Amino acid sequence: MADVPRPAWKAYGKELRMARDAAGLQQKDAAQELKISPSAYSAYERGTRGISVTSVEKLDTLYGANKLLIRKWHDMNKATGLDPWFQQLSDLEEAARELRDYQPVVLPGLAQTEHYARALISDVWPGKSSEFIDSLVKARMRRQGLLGKADAPLVIMVIEEAVVHRRVGDLSEEHYREQIQRLIQDMERGTLLMQIIPSSAPRHHGGSGPFRINTFADRPSVASAEYMTGEAVIEDPELVQHCMTVFGLLQGEALSVRQSLDMLRKVLHDG
Repeated sequence: MADVPRPAWKAYGKELRMARDAAGLQQKDAAQELKISPSAYSAYERGTRGISVTSVEKLDTLYGANKLLIRKWHDMNKATGLDPWFQQLSDLEEAARELRDYQPVVLPGLAQTEHYARALISDVWPGKSSEFIDSLVKARMRRQGLLGKADAPLVIMVIEEAVVHRRVGDLSEEHYREQIQRLIQDMERGTLLMQIIPSSAPRHHGGSGPFRINTFADRPSVASAEYMTGEAVIEDPELVQHCMTVFGLLQGEALSVRQSLDMLRKVLHDG
């Protein structure tokens, strides 16, 4: 994660510190409420890490802030034009040595073409301005820059077969084929290890929804789980280990990387 404070995060961190002081609580009390380490909470107040609205809601209640922290979080979000969870996820990915990603509905962000990302985000955020959609698409494309680095993390993805066939938004046939070709090329280069769970698989361990696991060289692993408007970071060791176990079980039900690549080639050929 980045160690340099970001202006918006630093300003919000000051609000957190003032609310905590007013409540007569210490950082360890806040960390215990959020079930994270004191150092992780300290990063919120220093402005070196973005905080999710779910955590803000818990702190607002703990500090008796009468929704002030929630309102200021949304003000910060509007001012930056980008959800803090997007920035935090990017920081996690850049620091990770291994990325594990399970998606039962759509392709993971790191594997999306720009056309696929735009069609998907437009679907997820109906009625939003083109400027808003553009900002999220650009953020997603910037995240993919880490895959071209010499020290790029090992990226392992598991998806359901239905994801391969699902068309999102107004994605054209040409751009759908472009997306499948992109997956094939990434797998052939070895920048992506993808396994597909066939529709005929007898078990389904991914019923709780999409999640990611980030493994680091010098710190504990961190998981994250998606929800409609963001992503909740999971740092509790037992919950992270549970995610690791589920991911392993999903891999066990999936086709091998080679078999998955053959399936994608067949989809491209038959399409």
